[in-house]
Amino acid sequence: MLSTRDLAVGYDDRTVLDGLDLDLPADAFTVIVGPNACGKSTLLRTMARLLSPRRGTVLLDGAAIRDLPTRAVARRLGVLPQSPLVPEGVSVADLVGRGRQPYQRWWRQWSPEDEVAVAEAMALADVQQLAERPVDTLSGGQRQRVWIAMTLAQDTEALLLDEPTTFLDLAHQVEVLDLLHRLRTERGRTVVAVLHDLNQAARYADHLVAMRAGEVVAAGPPRQILTADLVRDVFGLDCVVVPCPVTGAPLVVPKLSTSSVTKGSSCAAEFSSSSPSPPSVPA
Repeated sequence: MLSTRDLAVGYDDRTVLDGLDLDLPADAFTVIVGPNACGKSTLLRTMARLLSPRRGTVLLDGAAIRDLPTRAVARRLGVLPQSPLVPEGVSVADLVGRGRQPYQRWWRQWSPEDEVAVAEAMALADVQQLAERPVDTLSGGQRQRVWIAMTLAQDTEALLLDEPTTFLDLAHQVEVLDLLHRLRTERGRTVVAVLHDLNQAARYADHLVAMRAGEVVAAGPPRQILTADLVRDVFGLDCVVVPCPVTGAPLVVPKLSTSSVTKGSSCAAEFSSSSPSPPSVPA
């Protein structure tokens, strides 16, 4: 569905991506992983047409995305940037309704079809009970589900999300990722997300893209490509990769460094020597 060919992207005098070729499958949950500043978000933003490449092109079903009308792209790609700002006082229903903007015309304003799309999006994201609440009063997990509902209201075939679990606690991270997984499995949406947590990526992704220094090091199903050698190559981390006892997905377990083991032993010895002796028990 989404592809890049000879893609080069940068900021001012710094090149982030150079000559990148990548194919992302349709009807799949693709997760892009890699260390900080490796180009993950730059790649996602360029595929979403939020950044213009210096060279090369992004293809949407074989057509150069830069040549497509903006409204046509907005009807096919729903984009959720990293940490979007919430306008003060805007209700959940109003924010979700803004996802219908690509379908508005001066001769066609709000319609029954828009009402149905917004209601379905809110139900899918499980935020219908929050409809009248101001978005800026919600918890982090609730707020993120509302943003996802807004992108769902666009009724696009694909969703692109830049670090959708950032700043969320573990329970809310799982809540958001479960929702994205259901959208893929139950609604047939194509989902592309940048994530930092490698184990979450391995658990939820159908297709994993591992990046380092602006290059794609490996791409494919997590169970095929996620190895200890790959983690060492991409993240510089020694680990073992074992099957998750719950899902069977690859589970990355970092190895303790020698200094960590020594430090732990020292702490244990110090605790032992500083602890008072137990009182003697009379015979």
